[in-house]
Amino acid sequence: MEITAEDAHELARFCAELTEARTLARNMGRSAELERLLVELREGTRPAAAVTQSVRTLLDLPSRPRGYASFPGQESAPRPAGSYICPGGRCSRSEHRTPGAPLHECAVLGEPLMFG
Repeated sequence: MEITAEDAHELARFCAELTEARTLARNMGRSAELERLLVELREGTRPAAAVTQSVRTLLDLPSRPRGYASFPGQESAPRPAGSYICPGGRCSRSEHRTPGAPLHECAVLGEPLMFG
């Protein structure tokens, strides 16, 4: 399935929030259901926005997090060299690493972000 700009934006936000979502799911007794949805996300069988909405519904979270979000097609310029990006190339997440700090990790894929 092709990754759209909306999916890339949604995956970046979701990846950054996934650790907290896993904790919430564990506290609610819904870890197995969350992991099944993450399999769909990893395999790309449904659009990322649909899967992340299913996760929000499962965990009784608001449909869309509050705050600024660009419209699809109006994303910011490409990230400058020297940042860490999604190891699967599936989202637009970009993190800067402080010297000596641990590597950021993709919570969806369970791998460290790659330098790109």
